[in-house]
Amino acid sequence: MNDPDITIPKGSGIYSLLLELKKDMCITVGALGEIKFPAGYYSYTGSARGGGGFGRIRRHLDVAAGRNPTRRWHIDYLLPRTIPRSVVLTHTDQDLECQISKTIGSHTETIHRFGSSDCSCIGHLHLEKDMDKLVRIVTNAHDIKGLFKNFIPFNIHV
Repeated sequence: MNDPDITIPKGSGIYSLLLELKKDMCITVGALGEIKFPAGYYSYTGSARGGGGFGRIRRHLDVAAGRNPTRRWHIDYLLPRTIPRSVVLTHTDQDLECQISKTIGSHTETIHRFGSSDCSCIGHLHLEKDMDKLVRIVTNAHDIKGLFKNFIPFNIHV
């Protein structure tokens, strides 16, 4: 993966990383075990409200590109098999991760227990077969309480 023209803004908040999985795959995901991931487009929603803020997205891109071999979170097992396509960011200090994820999940297929081991959500990873539809769903979910959001498409060549 080549990502020299990706600029992640400073700040903190909630993000949804949009990924493409080109073919069906079975992947062992830490303690969750083996999961079958159908080909399609995925949205992974997470919090970047900690010390590193939206710098967490750069870490995700490094894992996807093979520059970071660490497997700490569920998403770390899926990222190397995907192509990151875009990210939606909401600048906020409010705890909106689960609310945004549930909104996305109400319009997509949720991957059960993925990314939600520290909350009561069904999952924070969602599947949609149509990328344009997924972008609309995710940006609408982030358009919460009139908070500022960014949509950043990635120009990644594989």
